Amino acid sequence: MGRSVVDNRVTIYSAVGSDSTKVRHRFQHSNRVALSPLLLILKRTVKNLAFGIGGTLPLLALVIWGWGDWTTFFSHPARTGVIILALAGAIAYAFSGSSGLGKGRREDPSSRWIFVPLIIIAIVFAWLPPHLDHLDRWTIDGDAVRYTGLIITAIGGFLRVATIFELGHRFSIFVALQPDHRLNTDGFYRFVRHPSYLGALLAMAGWALVFRSIVGLLLTAAMCMPIIARIRAEEEFLVQEFGDQYREYQRRTRWRLLLLIY
Repeated sequence: MGRSVVDNRVTIYSAVGSDSTKVRHRFQHSNRVALSPLLLILKRTVKNLAFGIGGTLPLLALVIWGWGDWTTFFSHPARTGVIILALAGAIAYAFSGSSGLGKGRREDPSSRWIFVPLIIIAIVFAWLPPHLDHLDRWTIDGDAVRYTGLIITAIGGFLRVATIFELGHRFSIFVALQPDHRLNTDGFYRFVRHPSYLGALLAMAGWALVFRSIVGLLLTAAMCMPIIARIRAEEEFLVQEFGDQYREYQRRTRWRLLLLIY
């Protein structure tokens, strides 16, 4: 009798212990499931912040080096403003959800050569316009030019960052398709098919004007060539992936980059 009671108690305690363990495991699993998206967002944000700031700071160092003296560089509000805009864009990019360097489920490696002229032009563009501005060579007279450039830089930067936010995880520096990639035709994409590149070119043109640089404007025009090459590579890639859906978008949104021009 006594043994039976003890056995029953052991059975009850074992059952209760087993159930509590199951409940605990389920609770831990549900917590992991709930935290997984948050951890993914946090991880992506940290990566994008490192990528954005890590890419921006060396270029800004080139800018100030090109000018020659950081104390006098920041003596003009337009020059200070353009640095603030560049840093703000890099920080905002971190929260866009972009895939950054992610190659996704499918990538077009044949378009990687475009990075070479893009990087070369970017380095020259960061150093040369401020250097020539400081020497007052190949420059456009007037402070109004600087402030006009600052406004154009702000507009271009906003367009660039806003379209990256629209794409979210679908945005990558590579010509690539991310998991669950869908075609985006809303927002700024209703007006031109590549608003992100338009924003980048506007920001470059504005930057050149902040430093009153004729050479900077010529470099902006030169940047159009690799960007157009990338646009063509992207569109071929998207036609392969989305077929008639993308062709219909091309018919509906006629202009690739500039309204009434291209």
